[in-house]
Amino acid sequence: MKWPLSVLLMTVLTGLAGAVVWVQLAEPARWTVADGSLQMGQEAVTAQFAVSIAFAVVGLGGGLLLGFLLGVLARPVGWPLVVVAAGAGAVATLIAWQLGMVWGPPDPSTVSGVSTGDTIPDELTVTIPAAFLAWSIAAIAGLLPGVALNPSARADARAEEQRWQKAASSAAHGRHDPHGEVDQVLR
Repeated sequence: MKWPLSVLLMTVLTGLAGAVVWVQLAEPARWTVADGSLQMGQEAVTAQFAVSIAFAVVGLGGGLLLGFLLGVLARPVGWPLVVVAAGAGAVATLIAWQLGMVWGPPDPSTVSGVSTGDTIPDELTVTIPAAFLAWSIAAIAGLLPGVALNPSARADARAEEQRWQKAASSAAHGRHDPHGEVDQVLR
């Protein structure tokens, strides 16, 4: 499978898994039916905040995993891999957010057959914009250990090290230093 297709597949699967985990983990606020209208108390407002925090926590875990997998499976592409990780994290965020809203409770105003005193769960919404950034930031952070374990990146690092050692050895023997100045100390 081509690498870009692998990245897309990993991104979609991470977003999908993130949505499932978010729907299971988040405890939505509850509206109370009173006098034909929906009311929310202070505890429910706190629960709305907690739904956003749950999204961010899921994003941290999902982003770290996504970045790690990108780092392990990537061909050595250097700094553009950071852009790919951030973009993949953003796409996974959007997938998890949209699917979580679809799979979570419906809009409370659309629920029928309720009477005074009933409680209705709020829909899953993210009220903290920074929660969306958690996925991309974590994906970038996950790159480091992934690239460190990437076999092709390690082989490139060994080849680069051998090239430097060969250059240092040549310089020490004066092969590329016709004036013999490499090992001279300036006073």
